[in-house]
Amino acid sequence: MKNLNVLIVTTSHDQLGKTGEKTGVWLEELAGPYYQFLDNGAHITVASVKGGDVPLDPKSESEEWQTEFTKRFSEDEQALSSIKNTKSVTEVNPSEFDILFFPGGHGPMWDLGDNKDIAALINEFDKEDKPIGLVCHGVVALKGVKSTNGHAFVKGKRLTSFTNSEEDAVGLSEVVPFLLEDALISEGAIYVKEQDWSDFVIEDGNLVTGQNPQSSVSAAQKTLDLVTVK
Repeated sequence: MKNLNVLIVTTSHDQLGKTGEKTGVWLEELAGPYYQFLDNGAHITVASVKGGDVPLDPKSESEEWQTEFTKRFSEDEQALSSIKNTKSVTEVNPSEFDILFFPGGHGPMWDLGDNKDIAALINEFDKEDKPIGLVCHGVVALKGVKSTNGHAFVKGKRLTSFTNSEEDAVGLSEVVPFLLEDALISEGAIYVKEQDWSDFVIEDGNLVTGQNPQSSVSAAQKTLDLVTVK
């Protein structure tokens, strides 16, 4: 397999609605995929909506949410450097990358969806049939994207994301600007889900979606597999 170039795109949003609390990227959803790609020889570039430092959700850095990957990331100077002073999505050239991946966290609910720059990036990768992986709230990047035929990008596609019941479970259904499961269904997605907190991934063509943080590594692996099988 050739040396792959992976573009990971994150939120720049760090405010959890009007709660006064901080949010951002969920660390496991960044760290798990990061090492899945890195350990398979890929070169990784992290970009964000606005550029600059990537906000990490403080809760995802707490002890109860640590995994082997988050611990490794937090002690890895190269990994930590990758989320400092990132380029904005408008500063990256899609043709230089083989894989596009979106981690979640609650931050994406405010700036990844209905975003023309994100939509342009997704369409560029899709046009070349390059793998696009998204996990948890990162799947919101597909919201508002139009295909070349003018239809919603997700229309008729099998996918998953953080579910309504999982949002209820974390007590944020009234905090997020909308429920992601509902939004994707309203745009015509064939929405599929497993029990809350299951490691669950759906593949449809060049699109890979994972349901929740537990699905982050599996989503990255399936996205990577789309390149290795070609």
